Amino acid sequence: MKNLSQAMTIILLISLLFSCKEQNEVRIFVSWPGGEGLPHYTWKKGELKPTGIEPAFIERLLEIADLPYYYVTDFEFSGQGDPRIEALASKKADICIRALSINDERKKSILFTNPYYFDGLSALVRKSDSLFTLSDLNEKKVYTLEFTSAHNWAKINLIKSTLLTYEKFDTAFIKPEGLLLTNEIDAYILDKSFLNEIALNNPTLEVMSRKFTEESIGIGVSKDRPELVRKLNKAMETMKETGEFDHYLLRLK
Repeated sequence: MKNLSQAMTIILLISLLFSCKEQNEVRIFVSWPGGEGLPHYTWKKGELKPTGIEPAFIERLLEIADLPYYYVTDFEFSGQGDPRIEALASKKADICIRALSINDERKKSILFTNPYYFDGLSALVRKSDSLFTLSDLNEKKVYTLEFTSAHNWAKINLIKSTLLTYEKFDTAFIKPEGLLLTNEIDAYILDKSFLNEIALNNPTLEVMSRKFTEESIGIGVSKDRPELVRKLNKAMETMKETGEFDHYLLRLK
C-alpha cells in the first residue's frame, strides 16, 4: 500500500506540473500559414511558424519572461471585423503581434502592452501621378483594408474620394499594389512601414513622404491573461537595458 501511495503521489505531482505548464503556455496569433505582411512577418506554407521582425521579437520577449509558447494555426475567423481582435476576444489566442495600433475602440475588447514602436498612415501611389499631399487624393480611388485603422481614418478624412475595400476587390487574388499597377485604384493607405517595403520592390510606385497620423503599436493581449501585460512589459524593459530592443526592431523605425 505504501508503494502504491507513493506512486499515486508521483503521478499527481507530474499531472500538476503539466497542468501548470499548460496554464502558462502562451498562444500566439499572427496569421495563418501562407500569410505575409512584410517587413513584419511572413509565414510560408509548410513551415511550422512565421518568421520576420515581429515573430523574432515576441519569441525573444517570451524567452526572457520564461514563458513557453506556440503559434495558433487553426483559428477560424468569422469573416467579420478584425481577425486579430477576434482571435483574442474569442479566447482562441492569448496574444497577437501584428502591427496592432493601440486605440480606445480596441481596448474595449482586448488589453495592450506598452508600445514597441510607432508608425503612422501614409499612401502608396504611382510615381507618374505626382500625388504628394492629402488634398491630392481628393476625388481619387483610394483602397484600404476594411478591418484596419486606415479604413476608419479614410472614411473621416477622405470624404471627397472614392473609398474601395473588399467589397470591390478581393485581395486573396490580387494585392492592393497590383491594383495600383493596373490603374484600378489611385492610392493604397496603410501603415508607412508596410508601404515602404512594397515600394522597395516596385520601382514605379512610391510612398508619400508625410504620415497622416501617428500611431502607437502594441502587443494585443486577451483579457483572460492580464498577467501577460506586466510580464511582456517587463521583458521589453529588459531588452532596452541590454540594447537588444533596437536590434530586433530597427527596420520598423
